[in-house]
Parts: sequence; structure tokens; C-alpha cells
Amino acid sequence: MLRHQLTLALRSFMKFKKIFAINLFGLAIGLTTVVLIMLWVKDELSISRNHEKIDRIYAVMTNHDNSGGIVTIGITPGDMAEAMKAELPQVELAAGTSPFIDGVSFENGDTKMTGAGLYVDQAYFDMFSVDFIEGNPNQIMTGINSLAISETMANKLFGSAQDALGQSVKWQVFDFHNDVEVTGVYKDLDSRNVDKPDYFLSFSFFKQMLGEGVHWDNYNASTYLLLREETDVAAFNEQIAGFIKAKAEGSNVSAFVQPYGDTYLYGTYEDGKVVGGRISYVKLFSAIAIFILIIACINFMNLTTARSMSRLKEIGVKKSMGASRGGLFGQFMVESLLLTFLALVLAIIATFVLQPFFNQVTSKTISMSFQPELILMLLGIWLLTSFLAGIYPAVYLSKFKPVEVMKSNIKGSFGELLARKGLVVFQFAISLLLIIGISVIGRQMSFIQDQNLGYNQSHLLQINASVVNPNQLESFLAELKDTPGVENASSLSHPLVGLSSSTIGLTWEGKNPEEQVKFENVSVNMGLIETMGFELVGGRAFSPEFGEEESKIILNEAAVRTIGFEDPVGQIVNLWGEDKEVIGVIKDFNFESLKERVKPAFLKYDPGFAQRIMVRINAQNQAKTIAGIDELFVKQTAQPMDYSFMDEDYQSLYASEQRVSKLAKYFGVMAIFLSCLGLFGLAAFTAEKRKKEIGVRKVMGASTFGILTLVSKDFVNLILISIVIAVPISWYFADSWLKTYAYQTNLSWWIFAGAGLLLVLISVITVGYQAFKAASANPVNSLKSE
Repeated sequence: MLRHQLTLALRSFMKFKKIFAINLFGLAIGLTTVVLIMLWVKDELSISRNHEKIDRIYAVMTNHDNSGGIVTIGITPGDMAEAMKAELPQVELAAGTSPFIDGVSFENGDTKMTGAGLYVDQAYFDMFSVDFIEGNPNQIMTGINSLAISETMANKLFGSAQDALGQSVKWQVFDFHNDVEVTGVYKDLDSRNVDKPDYFLSFSFFKQMLGEGVHWDNYNASTYLLLREETDVAAFNEQIAGFIKAKAEGSNVSAFVQPYGDTYLYGTYEDGKVVGGRISYVKLFSAIAIFILIIACINFMNLTTARSMSRLKEIGVKKSMGASRGGLFGQFMVESLLLTFLALVLAIIATFVLQPFFNQVTSKTISMSFQPELILMLLGIWLLTSFLAGIYPAVYLSKFKPVEVMKSNIKGSFGELLARKGLVVFQFAISLLLIIGISVIGRQMSFIQDQNLGYNQSHLLQINASVVNPNQLESFLAELKDTPGVENASSLSHPLVGLSSSTIGLTWEGKNPEEQVKFENVSVNMGLIETMGFELVGGRAFSPEFGEEESKIILNEAAVRTIGFEDPVGQIVNLWGEDKEVIGVIKDFNFESLKERVKPAFLKYDPGFAQRIMVRINAQNQAKTIAGIDELFVKQTAQPMDYSFMDEDYQSLYASEQRVSKLAKYFGVMAIFLSCLGLFGLAAFTAEKRKKEIGVRKVMGASTFGILTLVSKDFVNLILISIVIAVPISWYFADSWLKTYAYQTNLSWWIFAGAGLLLVLISVITVGYQAFKAASANPVNSLKSE
């Protein structure tokens, strides 16, 4: 029976070759897009979840109730992990870690290299799954002089992982250094980890580096907990809400835990609660995959039902010969299953071919390996697509009565026509939503790139100078300024993009003692303001001409507004118990994503902590200038220079949005193409069906333009209806997305008008081609067939 139905399906495909090709090609394109998106979604959902005990690992988050609202961060006091383990019976393990620290120099004899990693304690390895190939995982971080390194780092420093174990290594960052022993070598962490550290050093040494900075009013570490299996997490959060307040009198910070596996996807907070994050992109592209799949299925349904009149006699004969409705239903579903299977095979081949390009666009390393999970996913996609594409034609074609069929009394019903038109409207409404979405995202990205950040980011190099001897920094800066092509050079304490060193320790006369205001704290060297191109709106910059600049401070405009100074220059503020004179005010500059308003910030003169070098170079001969700087850097440190351009660092803040924008463009084009492919098939079938009518009209004197209008107008009307439906929906979602940015472009009317016009133009070209063929045909050929 199955063999018979497969034979009939193949014969049907061969009889209607054009319809078969359009259906196969359309479904293959749709399924390729769906498979790629599902691989991306699967990869996103796996990040930060590759740990054996993941269901019990939690990250401690802190809510800071500042004057500007609640700010949620994953940073805690340095003693948080130790205190929570000691005082809370629900905590089985607690691990403290440093922030991700790059630019640490490692030296083994004449071999030197820099790396990025974490300072952790032993509990970290008891909690998280790190695959050690050398060393005892239970005794990795047993002392302050312990070091665990990646396999790649072991190969670079010692030649192999086996030779690395037990060896002594010197490390240094700024003026901190230590001799340590390699106690473990682990396999390089894969793409499922947000951070991929080259090394793990002792958290105890990190706390020594912080010195007096380890207290309950200072936030400089991350804390992770392994909770016991019976723990009620909601009750636990209520219990720890006041944990920090009990340690630090007057603190405005409350704590809570979030599942560690959720931290990657759920990283956006409002009023101290999770409201989303990257999960929104997962949902968005999952929806796009579903819509594209539906569009491809709609093409199949429309074209199959549209040619139903050509198969009525076949159906009538079969029913007269005793075929049941169930048997006919099965035949049409087998056709759908077979066609979809062929399309899926083509989609799998196309996915393999497109995989390198897709990985380049998404910055991932997704591979399509036929694991049981992937096979089940593909099987599910095949069955779902077959059902969606085949169920309506199967029900529709199997319902006809044999007597009506044989008498040719069946005409396309109004319900059938309405359903087909409704599906076309749905297709193009989705396509228009994607066109408008792509336009809005692209416009916002252009707005971000053109935004005045408050400093000149062009031709500005940022150099990681952690390996430069602090005692030689000033002389190195002097040599840099003498390098041909260098216009200016200075240094500051940490990366300017995404500043993350804040304090509540700034006070002033008249400040409400119960109000806690957080300021970004930037340590700078002489000439930093001039090098960056910050605009002074009052006062002066730090200068050696004025003597003791350590007792001076410079505020940004947001800080002046927050404090309430009318004439800030000359005013006195107090920072950590020391009076500071305000000598200048700089124009607000963006150091975070434009999703955030510029926060209050101050610059203080402290060259000992200003170890990140900024170099302004001439636009001419940049490659030669950078080569000269690199030569000087290697001469100074015996290591290659690690640098980046500030404009590239700034763009990295929007890497996710840029990737989403690119993906949306490609998927939007696919959706439009599929919609037009279905429209092309319907127009071709309509023109074929009405060829005798067109022939009669031409004989009666109808013009080519008149026939073009006749064939095209119904389709164009459907497109206009889809525009009316899609525009308000797209405006709502575009406006909601733009509101996530503090600085946003305008939703101009022409975005919607242009998108609608583009859709109409594409549709007219698609339908017009078939209409023109029909209008240009010789009427004699269409009339003489009968």
C-alpha cells in the first residue's frame, strides 16, 4: 500500500513539474533557514550550562538602591563567599572569584606570554566542571602560590601539559607579582563558556592585592554558591536580602541568587528583577524560524489547493472505484511527507555548505554532527512541516463527492478562496514586519555609530600596559610621545569602554547622609584629557604647572547635576575621607552602551593606578606608526604589544545587536523570497487557468496593460491589506525595542511607507512577469485548444 502511494506521489510530481519544483525549492530554503536557526538557538541555550552540578549552582547578585534607581550587578564584597559558607546552612559550597583579568604576564625562563583569567579558590573547582588532564582536581588551589593553566598555555610555556605540572612560573600584573607552582593543567574551555580563562590563580592572593579594599562597602568580586538539594530558593532569597546590610551599617545593597545557568540569557534587570536579556534574541529568532516555516508551508498549501481542479477527475475515479476518504487523505499526506523529506535532504546539504559562513556571521563555532538530539530535532522538523504543509490540502482534496466530480459540478468555494487569500496576506504581513524590523535596527546602529560620545575615538589606540614596570611608565610615555606619528599619549586606570569601578565614597556639604550616590571612579595621568579629546566646559585639566594635583578632582556634567553645584569649579568634595578641590568639569562622555544614560563620574590624578595607555596617532601612515610603537613596547617589556582601536572597542558593546541585524537581514530576505516564490507560483497558475479568458479579451481588443492590471490587481490588493495589518504591529514592536536605549533614533513615517512601497514593488514585479507572459501570448494558441 505504501509503495503504491509513493509511486502515485512520484507520478504526481512528474505531472506537475513546475509546481513540484516551486514547492521543493521553497520548502528546502525554508527548512535550511529553520535548521540553521535551531542550531543557533540550541547553542545559545547550552551556554553556561555545561556543568555537572548546574541545577544547584547559583550566582549571587546585588541590588544597589541608588538615587537614580536600583542597579543590579553580579559583583559582591570580597568576603561574601567565605561569610555565606560559614553562616548559611543551605550553602554546601561557596566560591569567590575575581573579575576576568587580562594582561597578566607569565614567565618561564626566556619564554614569556600574557593571558586572561580568574583568581579563584578550591571551591570553584569542586563546584564547576573543569576537565583537568594533569593534576588532582581536588587539590588544585591548595595554597596562595598555586596556578592552574590551560592546555594551550602549558604548550606555549613548557612544550606540553605533562612537562608543565610542578614547574615554577613568575607572574606579574601592574606592580603585583608572585612566584607560583603549576598544580594543574586543564583542557581549553569550549564555546559553551562565557569566559575562557587561560589561567586560574589564588583568590587569596587577589584579596592581598586589594589590601584595605576588602571590606563590606567595596564590590570587587563575584560569589557563586552550591545550594543543598532541599533548599527553597525563594525562601533563601528572602533570608539573604539583608545579608550585606547586616555587615555594613547604612548599606543600601540587598542580595539575591540567580541560577548560574540563566546568567547568560537573563542579564537585563529592572527594579532589581530579571526582565530579559539575550533570551529575547532566542525568542525572536525562534519566532522567525516558525514564521519562515509557516510561509514555506503556506506556499505548498496554496499551490496544492490551487491546482486541485486539475486533480478532480483523478479523485472522482478513485472514489468511484471504492477508495475511501481516509485512503485519499493518506495518499496526499504521503505526497507531503515525501516532498518534505526530499526538501529536508536538500536543506541538510545546504546547511553543511553554509555552515562556515553562518559561523562567521554569528561568531560561533556551530557544527552539524548527527547526535541523537540533532536527529530527533530533524525528525521533528520533518514531521511538523509535513503535517503543516499537507493537512489542509489532504482534508480539502479528499472531501469531494464522486458524483459531483464526474459531473464537473465542483467549483472553487468561497471559503477555499478566502483561506488562500488569507494565507497570502499572512505571508506578506510577516515579510513586511521583517523589512521594517531590519530597517529600524539598521537605523539605530547607524545612529549609534554617528553619536557624539564626548571624545574623539578616531585614531585612538588603547594599549594593555600591565606588563610595563610601573616605575618606568612615565619614561615609556615620554618615549611614546617622541615616536613619529604619535600626537599624544597618556594613561588611565581601566578600559574606557564599559567602566566598572564605582564608589559611593564621594560626599559634599549638604549631602543627605542617608542617600547613597554611585560615581564612576577613573584614575588618570597627566595629559589624559587632551589625549582623549574630552571637552572642558569649565576649569582646567590636570597639569604639572600647578604642583600637588593629587588633592584635585575633575567632575563630569552628570556629577555636577547630581551634586547640585551651580558653580562647581573651586568647590570642595570629600573622597574617602580626604578633601578634594574641583578644578574642572568635562562634558559628559559615554563610557557604557547607549542603552544607558551617562552616569556621574570623576577623574582623579593617580598615575600609580593609571596603567592603561591611550595613544593618539596621526591619520597618515598608521601601520608604520603602530609598528614603531610595537617596537618600543617590545624593547620595554620583551613581549608583543596587546592593543585595540577605541572605535572598535566601542562597537564591541553592540556586537549582539550587530549580529542580530545581520541575521535579521538574511532571514528577512529569505522570508520575502519565499513569499514571492509562492506568489510567483500562484500567479503562474492563475494566468494558466485564465488563459482562455485572456485570449477572448485580447480578441475583443483588450490592451496588454489592461490584462496586466486584470491579473495583478487581486494580488496587489492582498499586499495592501497585509501592509495595513503589519504597520501598526511593527510600529509597536519597533518602539518597544528602541525604548531599551537611552539614546535612540526616531521612528520616521518613511520607514513604514518605504517598506510598504518596497513590498508592493517586489510583488508587482513577481506577479507582473507572469501577467506579462499571459498578456503577450498569441490568443489563437489559447483559444484553438478547444
